[in-house]
Amino acid sequence: MVHILTFDEIYKERIWGGRTLEKILGKKLPENIMIGESWELADLPEDKSVVSSGPSTGKNISELVEAWGTKLLGNAKLDGGQFPLLIKFLDANDILSVQVHPDYESAAQMGGGVRAKYEGWYVVEADEEAYVYIGFKPGTTPDMVFDAIDRGTLASLLVKHPAKKGDFFYLPGGTVHALGAGLLVAEIQTPSDTTFRLYDWKRVDAKTGKPRELHVSRGMQCVRYDHKAEKLNQIDT
Repeated sequence: MVHILTFDEIYKERIWGGRTLEKILGKKLPENIMIGESWELADLPEDKSVVSSGPSTGKNISELVEAWGTKLLGNAKLDGGQFPLLIKFLDANDILSVQVHPDYESAAQMGGGVRAKYEGWYVVEADEEAYVYIGFKPGTTPDMVFDAIDRGTLASLLVKHPAKKGDFFYLPGGTVHALGAGLLVAEIQTPSDTTFRLYDWKRVDAKTGKPRELHVSRGMQCVRYDHKAEKLNQIDT
C-alpha cells in the first residue's frame, strides 16, 4: 500500500506576519502571535520536518532520505547533504525587508555555514495594490546603494512589479528583493535560511524597541547587478 507523506508545519513568528495562513489556508496557528511563515517541508540542521501520519509517523525528512534514498529523491541530488527543497508559505501582512541571499559562488567564498539560497514565489492571494521589489534599476552602482541605504531611499533604486494571484517570480541567489504587503505566497527554495538584510524601512521591533539588525557589508558581497528584474510568467489557476 502506498502512503502519502504529510508533515507537521513549522511556524515562524515574523515582525511582518499576520493571520492570513489561518484565514485562507485554514491552518491552526498559535494564538496571539503574528505568523509570517509556515514551513511545509524543511531539512535544515535546526528545523527538520517530521511526518505527521502513517507508518512513518515521527520520522524526520533526513531519516527518510537516509532510509529510502533514490526511492524518495529519484534523480534529484542532495544540496549540501540535505533534501534539496524547502517549501513554505509566506504571509506578508507588512512589507518585508530589502534583502539578498548568496548564490553558490558567494556562499563558498564566505564559508562559516553560509548557504546559497535560490527561490521562487507563486502568488496565492494578493491585495489589489500588491507589489514586489526585484532587482536594481539599470545603472545602479554599489556607491549608489550604500548612499541610498544611509539616506533611507533604497526603494528608489529597486524595480517595482505589480503582483497578482497566479504570478510567479524566480529569484536566483544574488537578487536583491522584497515582498510588499498584502501577499500570500508559496515559496519553493533551496535548503537555506541565510538572509542578509540591506534595509528594513526604519522599522522598530516592538519586542525590543530597536530596529532589526542589518547585514549591509555581507549582503553587498552577494549582490548581482546583472540579474534581470522581471516576472517570469503567469500561471493559470
